[in-house]
Amino acid sequence: MLKLIAEDFIQVDKIAEVLPLYAELIEKTKQEQGCIAYDLYHDLKNKGHFVFIEEWLDRAALDAHVQSEHFQRLVPLIDAHKRQEGVFTHLQAYTALHDLA
Repeated sequence: MLKLIAEDFIQVDKIAEVLPLYAELIEKTKQEQGCIAYDLYHDLKNKGHFVFIEEWLDRAALDAHVQSEHFQRLVPLIDAHKRQEGVFTHLQAYTALHDLA
């Protein structure tokens, strides 16, 4: 399994415009094959900082998500309102860390 943390930084005055885009992105992504979890959170201390916690069956499922119609259509609309570049963190389970040694 693959975990991903994707952070968006949206202009505060554009949050209302972005929320319906996020809602559609979440709804359609959760229906994708290989999507285990796709949840959005808002940073209580930094308005406009949104964090997706994602879990995918494998890299192929994540790659298919990035190529999906809804991702390709919605992400540029969301990104038009960002105040800084997003941050993407790919995570490996602790139990797999022995592979690093």
